[in-house]
Amino acid sequence: MIFLPALPLILNIALKIAVSLIITFASLGFGNIRTFIKSSAVFIIINCIYAGIMLALWLFCAPMGMIYNNGVSYLDIPFWAVILSTSISYVILLIIRRVLDSKSDLDKKYQIEIVTSIGKVTLTAMPDSGNKLTDFLTGLPVIFCDIKCCSDICPQDIFTYLDDMNEKSASLRGIRLIPCSTVSGDTLAVCFKPNKLIIIDGQNKKEVNALIGFTKNGIKNEFGAIFNPNLL
Repeated sequence: MIFLPALPLILNIALKIAVSLIITFASLGFGNIRTFIKSSAVFIIINCIYAGIMLALWLFCAPMGMIYNNGVSYLDIPFWAVILSTSISYVILLIIRRVLDSKSDLDKKYQIEIVTSIGKVTLTAMPDSGNKLTDFLTGLPVIFCDIKCCSDICPQDIFTYLDDMNEKSASLRGIRLIPCSTVSGDTLAVCFKPNKLIIIDGQNKKEVNALIGFTKNGIKNEFGAIFNPNLL
């Protein structure tokens, strides 16, 4: 857009909103309409703030090598500076993420309420920072559950598939197969998206957006579910 002639305001805004929606979908997946609209709105607002800062910079103290057109800014920054600043930013974010994770209540017991069109079940759950599995297409995290505890609310095709791990033995409509690594080795997690997921901590309840997943060997502990603490 920076190489195009000055565009009409309405067309400029429409193009930027369309591109923002595409970027949000590519980065975070769709999930559900409410989550997608919220993520897109946050992304657009942040970009508007950035565009305003760049416009002020362009108007009052434009540095050498700066170009601003159609609400798009370009700074002629040396390649080594881009690599260095990106690396430093990544390290800072990584440190912040680890500090936040270390403060998570990983030693507490939680309840997870799973609601599907068939019924509802409540499981005792444990946060596990080692569970970082996400669906590549939707970007949704996977909550691993005990298949026996969810037998009354999950699709029957999941049981059929887990019996012989053969994709031809069951209809996988609405079911995702996601490669994962466990203590028993590499396998496939069989996942589906419930109608509603709620993490319960005493009197506090938080609705989350995630997939429910099962593996052939199941969960080898006293909990009915294991989830990523970032969902808290």
